[in-house]
Amino acid sequence: MDIRTIARIMGGDVISRASVNVPGPGHSKADRSLSITLNRPAPAGFMVYGHAGDDWKECRDYVRERLGLEPWGPGQRRERATPFAVTDSGPDPKKERNKAFALRIWEESIDPRGTLVERYLREQRGLSLPAEIASRVIRFHAALYYGPQTRYPGMVCLLRNIETDEPTGIHRTYLNSDTAEKIDRKMFGIAKGSAIKLDPESGDTITIGEGVETVMSAREAGYRPAWALGSSVAVKTFPVLKRPAEITILEENDPTSRRAVKTCAKRYLAARKPVNIVSSRIGNDINDAWRAMRR
Repeated sequence: MDIRTIARIMGGDVISRASVNVPGPGHSKADRSLSITLNRPAPAGFMVYGHAGDDWKECRDYVRERLGLEPWGPGQRRERATPFAVTDSGPDPKKERNKAFALRIWEESIDPRGTLVERYLREQRGLSLPAEIASRVIRFHAALYYGPQTRYPGMVCLLRNIETDEPTGIHRTYLNSDTAEKIDRKMFGIAKGSAIKLDPESGDTITIGEGVETVMSAREAGYRPAWALGSSVAVKTFPVLKRPAEITILEENDPTSRRAVKTCAKRYLAARKPVNIVSSRIGNDINDAWRAMRR
């Protein structure tokens, strides 16, 4: 049984090649407070962790029942308790190729200071380019592929796996070489379960949002560490992290964002972690408010 099948049966989300977040026993369908991780040495072939404080034995038995496995008894041999193997389906070859190609583009990109990227952030977004972000998180590429016979200069941001910190892909913002205005944006590589980590995970809090410019604006206002997830879907499915005790979610002024933030907030509250929701009264997002404040 692979990880995607487990997610489907349990009504949850795949967050890595060997982990899912699912509703805990007795929780709503929208809940994602129970983590299941494939682990071959474990007696049942998997391990559980209840972020909402549920008893681990109850969680283990709940998962076994939902997956159709025999109830676990003390002293039972693994072969008898697990009538079929719970196995990792392994990486998707196509996704791995895309990731490798994306990281090659990242390696080709250069320090963004003094380039069109810095001009875009300053003139179009009202943002500075901090030294601790330049090159480590954000770079410049002079000729990003956009389509047959079409290339544009652009801003390249590194995506990292939310849990393992492994580089997984890139986020590209295509720019007009004359005006420094945004033309389009695209992700490449493995975006699911990844984030643009403007800061390393540290301390007892984390701030998340959709767009990198929105999150950079909040970061300049003091919300750190901060991660950009790239989409409302990524906010909606953002897993409960073990380390930060508190989360701040940047909400954009549209129904899709509000629904995504509400779902994520419920998951963290179910895990008994405080939630702060920050939204803008000006424009569509925090960056609009940031630019208005600086005028």
